[in-house]
Amino acid sequence: MAFSSVAMTDARAFHACSECGAHYASASNSCALRFESLLALDHSHREPWGSRHGQAFATFALQHPSRYPTSLDAAWTALCRIYYLHEAASHVFASLRHNATRNVPSDAIPSRPSQPTRMPTVTIADLSTFAAESYPALLDAWSRATLVAWGAAAAVPAPTVPHRGSRT
Repeated sequence: MAFSSVAMTDARAFHACSECGAHYASASNSCALRFESLLALDHSHREPWGSRHGQAFATFALQHPSRYPTSLDAAWTALCRIYYLHEAASHVFASLRHNATRNVPSDAIPSRPSQPTRMPTVTIADLSTFAAESYPALLDAWSRATLVAWGAAAAVPAPTVPHRGSRT
């Protein structure tokens, strides 16, 4: 599977996102447009997208920090609670909606770095068509890659992405 971080044979033929490094064959495609498509699926309340809206938003916000600067701490906290503390995403986002983070020990989640330390190895471009069969595994890989890009490599297992079209 080719990820967005793979070297391109002719870089001039591709448009790259300045924040996450995703590559697109045309400047008419972008992370923002891909995210709008994903949000439409999320807001349909159909599975597997609807229940994963919070995780997708947190991941996208951290990969595009200039777009959602006031959401970065909550996004970081949410993904750290999912991947460091192994909390169910549904529980994490329900508690964030109710501002119930007071039950999380302050030392359980590392402080958010001021910026990513490197480009992520998985971006929204790698989620292809957001197919229901592969979306949960691809979202997991995208979220893990995002934490690693922000410097969480020691605590978060490396992302693994199934081949597109494979059943997860």
